[in-house]
Amino acid sequence: MSGEVRMFGEIAFEMRWISTAHLYEALALQARDEARGEKHRFLGQILIDLGYMTDQQVLEVLTVLHDRPRHGQRET
Repeated sequence: MSGEVRMFGEIAFEMRWISTAHLYEALALQARDEARGEKHRFLGQILIDLGYMTDQQVLEVLTVLHDRPRHGQRET
């Protein structure tokens, strides 16, 4: 196991579901909301709201993101 931290947007881009422009737009909206003190929105939700990803695609990215070997099990 590499210990490399992977980000939601990176995985969605690698899966070819979003472009770099889509990713930067969503990240800019997330930063803008935070700067305004608005409630935090996850990147996947923003991408759904923008129409760039479906619920199913977000779930698949989350599965990849969180698919790690269980404690005590070896990665094959």
